[in-house]
Amino acid sequence: MNTPCLILAPMRGITTMHYRKAFVRHFEGLDVEMAPFISTVSAERINPKLLKDVLPENDSGLPLIPQVIGNKAHDFVQMNIALHDLGYNEVNWNMGCPHKPIRKKRRGSGLLPHPELVDSILDTVCGNSPCKISVKVRLGVADKSELMNLIPVLNKYPLSEVVIHPRTAEQMYNGAVDLDAFDKAFQQLERPVCYNGDINDLAFYQKVKTRFPTINRFMLGRGLLGNPFLCEIIKNGNSTVPNAITRISAFHEEVLASYEAVLHGDNPVLGKMKEFWTYQATHLSNGRKLFKKLKKSQHLSSYKNIVSEFLNESEWIA
Repeated sequence: MNTPCLILAPMRGITTMHYRKAFVRHFEGLDVEMAPFISTVSAERINPKLLKDVLPENDSGLPLIPQVIGNKAHDFVQMNIALHDLGYNEVNWNMGCPHKPIRKKRRGSGLLPHPELVDSILDTVCGNSPCKISVKVRLGVADKSELMNLIPVLNKYPLSEVVIHPRTAEQMYNGAVDLDAFDKAFQQLERPVCYNGDINDLAFYQKVKTRFPTINRFMLGRGLLGNPFLCEIIKNGNSTVPNAITRISAFHEEVLASYEAVLHGDNPVLGKMKEFWTYQATHLSNGRKLFKKLKKSQHLSSYKNIVSEFLNESEWIA
């Protein structure tokens, strides 16, 4: 069986350059990262602040694919040119973001019901972008046939990859992924496909890999944030993790220090770290109590004491 290519999903506000750099230093098995989306803007010159998270000097050492969100072809091309100037040769177009304010503006998954608009945008972008284009999609907004209706458009263009999360946007992350719907889309697509969705453990990865043996690229999001050893587990075929709490502690310390160095005041840092534990606490034996206590902390000093106390008493649940 071929070694899979495992990709970090773009999680806005969480998988920032600070998180990515620390992650790669403490965990193994990850092959590629996709950065959280950058919004297109109507400007001939892109403000460097928009690109800070993907500047080459901030990379983790792994290949990074920037992601762009927007629905205006010219703006998309301009952003791609700016990213190409930074050294990137591939850009991912976000057509999967499920959040209602985004999709109501026909951005993210809000593009899925509009194949004519997607066709028009891809025609311009693929003809003028210096970067290869991949797309990230869902099954539809509410109707799972929307992706199927879009596939003839996607097949028209030389997309480097189609990343499919087999849920509708309205489902958000609720309910089970629809592997039958994924199968139908996979059979019709003439472009390379990457699977994304609910790879939370070795058993589910093996289930997907067994059903789709020719797929070799898998994107991991919430499952990997909760269990940062997941790439190692998948590649080793073994759920045993030595020194788990020690490694989690060191990872946490580095992420925390990185945010303390760039954010001013306790509140911004606490906001980032409480979001960090939303996922990270799920595999700790006392994680629920930890997260409940952390949510009430208002100062970094008390936050650090709480984390230290809980990690000293915790066991890792694979």
